[in-house]
Amino acid sequence: MSSSRGRAARLGRSVLDWLEERTSIVSMAEHFLYEPVPSRGRWLYTLGSATLFLITLQFLTGILLLFYYVPTTDHAWDSIYYVMSEVYFGKLIRGIHFWSANALIVVIGLHMMRTFLSGAYKRPREMNWVVGVFLIFIVTFLAFTGYGLRWDQEGFWAWEVGVMIASYTPLVGDWVVSFLLGGDTMGPASLSRLFAIHVWLLPALLAPLIGVHLFLLRKHGEFGSEFEYSERLAKLRERRRIEGSLEEEEE
Repeated sequence: MSSSRGRAARLGRSVLDWLEERTSIVSMAEHFLYEPVPSRGRWLYTLGSATLFLITLQFLTGILLLFYYVPTTDHAWDSIYYVMSEVYFGKLIRGIHFWSANALIVVIGLHMMRTFLSGAYKRPREMNWVVGVFLIFIVTFLAFTGYGLRWDQEGFWAWEVGVMIASYTPLVGDWVVSFLLGGDTMGPASLSRLFAIHVWLLPALLAPLIGVHLFLLRKHGEFGSEFEYSERLAKLRERRRIEGSLEEEEE
């Protein structure tokens, strides 16, 4: 048994070495996954990874639900009921999609709060903060549009009220209503727009912004990391040394 495990381990290492030599995938994965964080409050720095995990979970379960969901006013709720009652593991998959969406809103809010309270939005991370703000708006809109896709009484009227709120947008309110409803009133075109926004438009905006967010994070590192404090202290000591030498020369 132990010899079989040893052979499997050696085979695994050989495959990884082969891939690393030709693609550098192992070193890239290490660079992507490992990031130094401050020792104080280190668990708070996992909120970003938890957010990414929940978004990935949303993508995966959403793709599975797409195999059965029918975006028509006559069959939208019936297709969801079919997933819940007839499809193998359908109730589990939809439950994961629903509850992870709720958890995502909470976790991304906590992640943004931690970023604000720790001052991680300051120079040179201003752009990453801006990207994060766009991401939280997109995620919130994704949750809202997903709520309407059920096309039951709650989803229907939630979308109706949301569109009416959007109608008060200065200058472009009427255009926004026409775009979201696909006409003057709620109907089949509204559900088609809702489906296209939730499944295609918003994910197409979300994915590249997540890539930019991660790139900027890796470029500047986590705020408050040990290496950042060391660098700042070194610069402060050097500046004080120069100021002290200048004062001595003046005397």
